[in-house]
Amino acid sequence: MLQATTKAEFSTEDVPKANRLMGSKFFHVHHEFRAGKAQQWWETAQAAMAPGGGWDEAVAKNLEAGFYNHAFCPIGPEGPAFCIWEVREGITAKEFQEFIDGPNGVNFGLGAWMNICREINVEMAGNPPYPRKF
Repeated sequence: MLQATTKAEFSTEDVPKANRLMGSKFFHVHHEFRAGKAQQWWETAQAAMAPGGGWDEAVAKNLEAGFYNHAFCPIGPEGPAFCIWEVREGITAKEFQEFIDGPNGVNFGLGAWMNICREINVEMAGNPPYPRKF
């Protein structure tokens, strides 16, 4: 039988000091295709990821700008998909949402995805979900 905890609140003292000092943030992103956009998005994404499609350059550009996608987890060809993104210290949730929705984010300028971004509480988790890039 599960017991309720009596600890009233979470303390950062419970988190290793090295994890508290890092300034990057992690976001869980829930992507849903807009009606009729899935096929066009997959065709564009596959072309971008093909040799010479520019994928490596786009990843490098995003990393330089302070954005890194650790995981892309599609559920099916019509969606949804889930991602874990990391952003450099100083980038706000609003700026991240603008990036994700913008031409350098996951939409390839197509407006295909509706993106619901939520910051992961790394302190509550105890550790970041992936080794930090920033």
